Amino acid sequence: MGSDYWRDGYVVRRKLVPEEMIEAFNRRFADIADGTIAPAPNMQVARNVEVAKGLVTPRTPAHGIAKVNFVNGDPVMSRYARFEPLVDQVTELIGNDLIALNSMYLNKPTDVDGRHPLHQDLLYFPLRPADRIVGVWTALDTITRENGCLVVIPGTHTGELLEHDYPEWEHKNFLFFGAKGIDVDQRVHLEMDPGDTLFFHPLLVHGSGFNRTENLRRAIAVHYASSRCQDIWQGETKTIGTFNPRLDIRLVRGNDPNNYAQPAP
Repeated sequence: MGSDYWRDGYVVRRKLVPEEMIEAFNRRFADIADGTIAPAPNMQVARNVEVAKGLVTPRTPAHGIAKVNFVNGDPVMSRYARFEPLVDQVTELIGNDLIALNSMYLNKPTDVDGRHPLHQDLLYFPLRPADRIVGVWTALDTITRENGCLVVIPGTHTGELLEHDYPEWEHKNFLFFGAKGIDVDQRVHLEMDPGDTLFFHPLLVHGSGFNRTENLRRAIAVHYASSRCQDIWQGETKTIGTFNPRLDIRLVRGNDPNNYAQPAP
């Protein structure tokens, strides 16, 4: 795994997350979407921009949601970041002292734009060095080019953090920035089955397209970092409205010498 990851900036492990967990995460999302269960504290349910502006009426409550941020505070979805097979794989790449952060449930409905421009995740993080951070993204449905699979540009993890801005699209979800100066001809499409899991470097350029099918396209993701990373924001908190990304951090293995992590839910 390590050689492919460091060469290309990513690697996919097939069927890593079991069906039981996939079903539990999708049920939990459905219950949060329809109001059966209230979101956990600091858990942000983000609507698609067209829905928020009243331009699209969602078929169901779930069809109106782009993603749920900071799911490490949820008693069900927090199982993902603590799942030992994931943590074991990440340990091989960046060591034993691990925190989990920026956890999210990703939903790509039909009827809306839903694209995520090509970008680098390091833009959103205060931790360095980049080589001590790993993104992990698991398919919760069969994911194809037709319903908006991930695309990556291999090898871009060896470069620098690029300048980002909102793309020149009519409808843009909040904080869905795109990297500038990208050669889109180098894209690789990653079609995945439920449970397939992508491990990727935070400088890897990646994004996703439209969902042109009649069904939701769902995934769950988290980033892991060495708890020994440096905080280049020096403790500054950049909130998203009333939501605090730092409250999503959990210690999942080893020690936390910088006291980044919050208590487990």
